[in-house]
Amino acid sequence: MYRLVLLAAGLSLAGPDPARAGDKAVVRIGLPRSIFRDVPPALLTFAGQPFNELMKAQTGLDGEVVNEPDAVTIAREIDAGKVHLGVFMGHEFAWARQKYPDLEPIVCSVPKPREIQAFLLVRWDSKVASLGDLKGCKLTLATTTRDHARLFLEKRRTDEMSGGAFCSTDKTTTVHDAIHKVIDGEADVTVADLASWSYFQKLYPGKSQNLKVLAKSEVFPPTVIAYKKGGVDDAVVKKLRDGLLTAHQSPKGARLMNTIKVERFDHPPAGYEEALKECLKVYPAPVIDRASADK
Repeated sequence: MYRLVLLAAGLSLAGPDPARAGDKAVVRIGLPRSIFRDVPPALLTFAGQPFNELMKAQTGLDGEVVNEPDAVTIAREIDAGKVHLGVFMGHEFAWARQKYPDLEPIVCSVPKPREIQAFLLVRWDSKVASLGDLKGCKLTLATTTRDHARLFLEKRRTDEMSGGAFCSTDKTTTVHDAIHKVIDGEADVTVADLASWSYFQKLYPGKSQNLKVLAKSEVFPPTVIAYKKGGVDDAVVKKLRDGLLTAHQSPKGARLMNTIKVERFDHPPAGYEEALKECLKVYPAPVIDRASADK
């Protein structure tokens, strides 16, 4: 999720105490490791520099990124005052908000395409009607598969396979590689997020006709940048919000928005609170194995 690395590293605002808007101290922003799933390790150090420049120009604020195992850890650090802001994917924000209700979104990202969805894809001539019909078949899954797509796959597998399993899971580097394996008959099913699937159809309009959508997910809530209510000075929050909301209007901001595949930043959409609650019903917060998460 290269775009979120840019987003987060640029947002690393700053300081041990960002209480006053005029302070030069660095505001700390937390990012869960899930955000880095599709980012080459060599890019992590440098990915945020363009966005950092934008944030400085838009808000006058600098920052420091703090990587944490998961979103709930970030929420805990925000609640304790050790981190000032956090970047949360929509479903992660629902999980974190359940435990830390004082978390408040500053802005949401408006991605390209706007809907955050996932799709189970099979060959066009497949006779299966649900994932349950694929017990003993072969799944192909990209290591870069977005987390909401993984959640959707696991939800369907739990609900429809009734204790069954795939005979094997083939790993690929990219979602497009996984889709090609289904087309070529080397795997029976894969899962893709809307952005990857839409781009595949644009790149390979002919090959796309060899696939069909077995199932599609609900629309997930958008990613947010959030803070603890009362934990950051109102003037700082306003500076952040105003700067991010207008970032796409400058030439530099417009170029960056295109790079990170975010159309712009916006206020949380109408019904956002209800969307979080619905997401939490369908995708309950996982029980985190701390020993595994810290590896």
